[in-house]
Amino acid sequence: MELWDLLDIDRNPLHITHPRGRQYPMPPRTYHTVVTVFTVDAQKRILLTRRAPTKGMYPNYWEFTCGSGIAGEDSLTSAVRELSEETGIVVPKEELIFLGTVREPSAFMDCYLCRPEADGEDVAVTLQEGETVDYKWVSFWEMETMIHKGELPPPCAMRYGFVKQKLVDLFGEDAWLQPMSPEAVCAFDLQTKEESV
Repeated sequence: MELWDLLDIDRNPLHITHPRGRQYPMPPRTYHTVVTVFTVDAQKRILLTRRAPTKGMYPNYWEFTCGSGIAGEDSLTSAVRELSEETGIVVPKEELIFLGTVREPSAFMDCYLCRPEADGEDVAVTLQEGETVDYKWVSFWEMETMIHKGELPPPCAMRYGFVKQKLVDLFGEDAWLQPMSPEAVCAFDLQTKEESV
């Protein structure tokens, strides 16, 4: 059984553990640690995984890497473990960039950034059986479109909203522009050449 370390509203340890599961309601005014990892490749595309259809909450939704910290773990250790479990991507702790913390109704949500130096196609992704069934690398514009279509759970959209400005600062506003189709790129190049003649 997975156990969580419980915290008070100021994130001080209460030195008690609590079993995971909706059948075990948390005591009032207690919190636990949850982590989200935003993985962005060399082309400034973000990794999304699809939740298994058997999941009790948000089945078949797309999401970022996310999970609860286990008793005895610090937040960064939890982030490295969740990234490895859900995607097969293994990184040392020092490669994750801390983006900030959101206090949610029953958790402190710590957000991290993982930046593989390779293009997504060259990053080996291994899905976690029973947890995820698919993955894809999408532009920030495509991911925001998916959020507006309701394809990501509201908690994921909220966490993304919290860190968006930090991501913009890191990757530049151009990373949020709508990608041009190959046909549009060719037409643009042709028009540019004609205008320069």
